[in-house]
Amino acid sequence: MQVLKVSNESANVFLLSGDLNRITVNSAWPNSVEEIKQAADKQPVILDLKKVEHVDTAGLAWVMNLLRDCSAQKVTFTLKHVPQTLINLAKISDVEDLLPLQ
Repeated sequence: MQVLKVSNESANVFLLSGDLNRITVNSAWPNSVEEIKQAADKQPVILDLKKVEHVDTAGLAWVMNLLRDCSAQKVTFTLKHVPQTLINLAKISDVEDLLPLQ
């Protein structure tokens, strides 16, 4: 298992790396909405998942909750390099159309 890490690659790009699953999501990126909101003031925000290695349904739920919380703050972002596992889980859960894919 690898802890989920979030690094700010540039003014508007956040790189997620490691596992996005039931073990890591509880401690994953506690200030996510605020950091995305601050970055959105500058330009469109991108969450790059190219280094995410393992995703389960808890990871999908985390992404969906992040979308909901950001939307409530009138902040939007897009997902880039989304792992096929996350897309498959979204299809099974019938929420694929809600994912802001780039």
